Amino acid sequence: MSDSTELEGLEPISKDERTMGLLHYIPVWWSSLIIVQAFAVAFFAVYPHGTLNLLQAGIAIGIGSLIVTVGFIANGFPGYEKGIPFVVQTRSAFGTKGSIIPNYLRIIPAIGWLGIGNWIGALALESITSTLWGFGNVWVYFVLFLLLNLLLALNGVTSIKWFDSLAAGVLTILLGYTIYAVLTTQTIPAEVINYPGSWGMQFFATITATVGFVVTGALNASDLSRHLKNPGSSRNQVFGHLFGIAPPMLFMLVVGLVFGVSTGNPNPVDAIMIVAPNPLMGSLMLLFILGAQISTNLTLNILPPTHVFQDSLGLSWRQGVVLTSALSVVSFPWVLFTSDIFYAFINTYAAFLGPALGVLLADYWIIRNRDTDIDALYRTDRESKFWFVNGYSVTAIISVLVGAVVSLPLLNISLLIGLPTGFGIYTVLRRTDLDATIQSYLSDGDRAASGAD
Repeated sequence: MSDSTELEGLEPISKDERTMGLLHYIPVWWSSLIIVQAFAVAFFAVYPHGTLNLLQAGIAIGIGSLIVTVGFIANGFPGYEKGIPFVVQTRSAFGTKGSIIPNYLRIIPAIGWLGIGNWIGALALESITSTLWGFGNVWVYFVLFLLLNLLLALNGVTSIKWFDSLAAGVLTILLGYTIYAVLTTQTIPAEVINYPGSWGMQFFATITATVGFVVTGALNASDLSRHLKNPGSSRNQVFGHLFGIAPPMLFMLVVGLVFGVSTGNPNPVDAIMIVAPNPLMGSLMLLFILGAQISTNLTLNILPPTHVFQDSLGLSWRQGVVLTSALSVVSFPWVLFTSDIFYAFINTYAAFLGPALGVLLADYWIIRNRDTDIDALYRTDRESKFWFVNGYSVTAIISVLVGAVVSLPLLNISLLIGLPTGFGIYTVLRRTDLDATIQSYLSDGDRAASGAD
């Protein structure tokens, strides 16, 4: 493979240039989805903080994990079959210029999550050094952790692939010990289990939060699936996500839920120190936090924004990595990762990303029936079949806006409303050929004005 491809250019990756088999691909997703932010996803929905009992919360995150896995499988096919990244995939539905809309909608939460991940890593480092040696500065560690992520990402998908593959095994061992520590040192309060609970709004809100905190990854699944070896069938694409997404995601959500209700603390750093049998072991367990944050950041939070900056600003891979890292600091992650803002952050961006994902799925599976003109996708002038209305697809934009508008009044379940709404409206409007009608009207107006002159 060429150096430009290894450093994540935007050109299609042919089947014979793919670098990941399932033995690499599945561990990459395992390490990426061992997300410590999952500790807080279901905690606030469970009694006494919320209206769910432990069983209801478990079922909700199970349903959410299944929905996410289906999203990864369905939206990863353009990358797997065509070798294209997300920023090019979006041109098919949104237009050669309009693709900037979903692209930037995608990277806003990624940059926020990158900052949150680095902040959690800094908190973990501070806890380790303060416990063992009596000193620590969270702001210094925040900068150091940010620089570590940046350096690992500079060499593109090669370093990401190997770091995440190795991290998956180490993280699994460390996570296994933390689970053992919880089971042997903590008890789950009986009232959390026996509380009658509710199957109402909070149950569906928990499903939405489960989907929402990783829907960003499903949206740009093609960024990794384009590297997955394709033997000519869909086997690798389906198995890679079925075994790479659902198990680690569900496992982490359940572990986070048990940690939270056992310790009464949704903060992963605090919760781990509570269950640790001694300070040294607690510090070793916090290494899990550090490894998990780095692997998650590389795959889900650095890769997508960097691609978008390459496409929209003409930056190189390394310039895009630096810009992404800098923007993560001004996202104020120490504010985002608070109980009052955490859910609002997830549900607000999900209100827009849900319809966007619905549009992409409808375009690839219903409108184009998996048959996308790749040459036309890389042609960005007026002659491209994806020019639509002066480079923008009015159909796609309307679908996302309507999906978001109907979602925002019910913010807690925004994604469950927005995704099917965007899917349905896009399918209907695309079949009416709305963009062609508008473009024809504008062209007639231009000709009439030219004739009058």
